[in-house]
Amino acid sequence: MSNYQRNTSLVICIFAVLVIGAVSIGLISYYGTNTLNWNPTTTDFSFEAEVGATNETVTLDIDITAGGVTITFVDNESLLYDIEIEVDNTTLETEGNPTVTFTSNTIGIDYPAAGVNITLGSGVNYTLDVHVTAGGIAVVMDLGAHVGDVSLHTITGGIALDMTDDAVLIGNATFDLSTTTGGIVLVVDYPAGVGGSIECAVGTGGVDISATGWTPITANHYETSDYDTAAQTLTIIAQTTTGGIDATVT
Repeated sequence: MSNYQRNTSLVICIFAVLVIGAVSIGLISYYGTNTLNWNPTTTDFSFEAEVGATNETVTLDIDITAGGVTITFVDNESLLYDIEIEVDNTTLETEGNPTVTFTSNTIGIDYPAAGVNITLGSGVNYTLDVHVTAGGIAVVMDLGAHVGDVSLHTITGGIALDMTDDAVLIGNATFDLSTTTGGIVLVVDYPAGVGGSIECAVGTGGVDISATGWTPITANHYETSDYDTAAQTLTIIAQTTTGGIDATVT
């Protein structure tokens, strides 16, 4: 088993820990510790759309107050999105049904508390902009993923991102990940010919970067030797105020 396979297996396990734990934190933050006897029954909502005539870059814009968001890709050129949203019935009583919008090439979800599972296709390019106030974000980009800039932010919770070299990067992309209180786990296998930079910052906590063959700029900043000359680059910025960052780039 390769180092990358081992790291990917590890990050999948960490995904589960981060997201399940963060969802619990998010729901407690949203409902309060005195209302933990809310109706445990949930309702599932499904939304799906095809690419159709869409031929420009699509932005995924997610804003969840409490809960978890997972994003994956499939090699399906006709699929624009397949979204599953699980909502506690207490939330439904006060907030109504969740909706998914698609206007001006933007897929939008804005809802107080939910678990959101998103699958995107391979027929268009995407940028990701995900905000979760209390909860977790997990993103897996492999075969079928065509992505540009990625922005993942939480206030309280964890972030995990896994990208294989089967993913297609669009332009000079930036992955910007931040959390105020929580951990960040990154496993990124750069596609051939893409120059790389990763820079991590923590207030209270530790940083562990594995970047074999990369040039150390500082203890928490590494670049490939061709970062300044490559025709295409991917810049990763990860920061947390309180928490740890574990990053593996190859």
